[in-house]
This record gives sequence, C-alpha cells and structure tokens, in this order.
Amino acid sequence: MITLKIPYTTNEQNSQIIKDLRSQYSCVLRTAYNRFHEGLKQKDVREQCRQLNGIERLNSWLLQSAVMDGQALQTRFKNEKVIFGGKKNLRLRTENKISKEEFKEKRLSCVSSQGEALHKGNRMFDFSKLVEGTLIFKVSRKQHIDLQIPKQRKNYQEKLKTIQNLSQTNDLTVTVKLDDKFVYLIYDEPKTLENKLLETRYLGIDLNPNHVGISVMEDVQGTQNVLYVQDFDFSEITEKLMKEKNSSSSERFKYLNNKLNHEVIQVAKQISLIALKFNCKFVFLENLDKNFNTGNTNKGHNFNRLVRNLWKKCNFVETLEKRLQLVGIKSFKVNPAYTSYIGNLRHEYFDSCNAACEIARRGYEVIIKKNRQFYPKDLNIKTSLENQWKKETLEGCKSWKDICLKIKNLKLRYRVLLEETNFKQFKMLSKKSMINIYQFS
Repeated sequence: MITLKIPYTTNEQNSQIIKDLRSQYSCVLRTAYNRFHEGLKQKDVREQCRQLNGIERLNSWLLQSAVMDGQALQTRFKNEKVIFGGKKNLRLRTENKISKEEFKEKRLSCVSSQGEALHKGNRMFDFSKLVEGTLIFKVSRKQHIDLQIPKQRKNYQEKLKTIQNLSQTNDLTVTVKLDDKFVYLIYDEPKTLENKLLETRYLGIDLNPNHVGISVMEDVQGTQNVLYVQDFDFSEITEKLMKEKNSSSSERFKYLNNKLNHEVIQVAKQISLIALKFNCKFVFLENLDKNFNTGNTNKGHNFNRLVRNLWKKCNFVETLEKRLQLVGIKSFKVNPAYTSYIGNLRHEYFDSCNAACEIARRGYEVIIKKNRQFYPKDLNIKTSLENQWKKETLEGCKSWKDICLKIKNLKLRYRVLLEETNFKQFKMLSKKSMINIYQFS
C-alpha cells in the first residue's frame, strides 16, 4: 500500500466548504463507531447515520465512506476506548492550554472517499489533471473544487503520473483523504509485469469507424510471419447511433454515445493485453492526423457524421498509448498510404486485418530495421486475385503505387469480405457488449 501526503491550496470559500464537510463527516464517523461498538450491523448503522441532523452536505458515497471508516476503527481498537482528537489534546483542553474551538478543530477527521476502479479511481475525485498540478474534488454534480498541488519531486511526480494514467483506464483504485492542508492518495502499487518483450515481435493496427483490425507478426530472418489476426467490429453500436434521430442532448443518444466511449476504451485495453501476451516489443498504428482533419469529406452527410462526430479515434489512441507505455511497449505511427490496397493484394484475411498486416510490416521495416522498405520488395499479388482478373490487367505496372492507382481507376474489387474468410465470432467480455470480435485462422 502506497500513501502520498501532498500539500494543497485553494481559496477561502472552498476551504470553508471542506471544513463543513469534515465537520459533518466526523459526526457520522463518531456515530458509526459508537453504533458498531454496540454490536449493530452495517445496514442498521448506515440507516441510523442517515437520520442525523446537519449532514446535508454529505452525499450517499461520503456517508458510506464515513460508516466504513467507523467500522474499521471499531475493528482496530475493539475493547479499547477511542478518544477522538487524541489523548494529548484532551489533556491540554482539561488544563485549559487550548481553547474549546481549538479542541473542536483537532477532533475533525479527514474527509475520506473510498476508491473505485470503475469510476476512474475514485468517484469523488478527478485525477485527469494531476500531473499538471490540479486535483478536482467533485463535491456534487454541479459543484467542483480545484485543489492546487505544488510541483513535486521526481519520484512523487512519477507516482502522480501513474495514478493519472491508470485511473483514466479504470485500472487503479485510489482512496483519497482530505484535511485542511494535505491530501492523502492511498493505492496499491501496480503489479510490475516482468515482460520478456521480443525485438522481432510486433503488432499492427488498422483504424476505421466500424472496424479495428489487428495483426501480430514476427520477423524470422527477414521473413514476416503472421501469428495472430483479429477484428473488432463496432458497426452494431455505430449503426444505432446513425439511426438515432433525436438530438445529441437526448437521453438515448447520450447512453449510446457513452456506451461507445466505454467500448472503445475496452478495445484499446484488449489490444494492449494481446500485444503483451505475444511479447510484442512494438505496436504500429496508422498516422491519421493529416488524413482526417476537420472539414467536409465530400462523401455525404452520413459519412461526415460517422467519421467526424461518432468515431472515437483520439480516445482509442490515447488510451492505447498510455497502457502500452506502462508495460514498456513502444508505439509508432505509420504513413498509411495504400496499406488497404497492398494488404488485401497480399493477404487472405478480412479487409481491416489485411491492412493491419501491411501497417505492421511497413512500420517494422521502415522504423525499426531502417531499411527504407516502404513498399514490399516484390510486386507479387495473391493467386486468388490473379485468377479473378485478366492476365493483362496489371501489365505495365512497375511499382506498388502503379498497381494501386490502376486498380482504383479500373474500379476493380480487391477488398476481402468477411463472409469470404474463416473466422470465429464472439462478443467482447460479456453478452451486453455491442462489440463483435472476429478471430481468423
């Protein structure tokens, strides 16, 4: 268990809100401790604490946290008598060495919020700006308090970065305690993954609004072998969003949009686990920054809406890069020019997976081996397409670029459809998921 004690500053108004919360929290904590000491069960104690007057600032989660702290205190001391505020301060008060107000101040407990991994570490605190020096205390839905944290020394800064990254991917539980000067971040040290990453193993990713294709490949004496191929199909949920006629502020649209955000994060998590399972040292993604700038695509309203509004590309890439960084896997962005054409001309998997194979090959050859093999050495295409087209179709083509442009101009079908492949289909993680996974052999 790691505990970080960090000073913070905020304005006077926020300090008064925190003091009021501490006062009410302390009242519930003491009441809970006494009721547990009498032998009551947690359910009964919680119900009695709800009936207390003057705890209007405490929401149900803080009240539950106070009850849990009271139970932990009773379990720890059992037959011993607990003096809230401490024996020393009580003695000083009886000797009139401190005032009544000072003793009341000493009796205040920290506001504590139990951590939850599924709520980005803690439902009451936002760690997304922790590295930048801001911890956000979500007192209520409408009231948020910014706690300013000074720049920490290097080892603390690294721990704050770990909390920020892992909490955003729902992989860390952080309990937060807050007094008038300090915030305490309490969490279990993330398990160190002893990875034996292989320099010759790498994973390629093809990104599309409806499909994310991946391929795990290995370089064996200059030959690229495909080890694992999989496609994540988002079309079930994106089609529902496309058909949704209500405004973006409607409850139905918000639900589907939040569901899509969640699924995107889960897919990024699964891909990082696959890369780790196969001991991949490198992951290569399409560099779409230049290809998908804001603006009209000239391909119709539906296409614009799908690509510009519904596609969670940035969420996916940010989540994936954070997770890969934590386990020591390096990620690179690759120029995707003609990867779909070349991938489908050389491989027999599904369209997105074929493109992922070419992205993986190109990234490894150009970025890692640095041999400038942007396009494959040979101009050979797979036999199934040679038999499908006339022999003279590609005559005169002297490069992969010539082949791709000729196919485009002649409007030849080159993409491999899903029904033309051998695959296993299953849902991701649970039956409630709207992501279909296709695994190819």
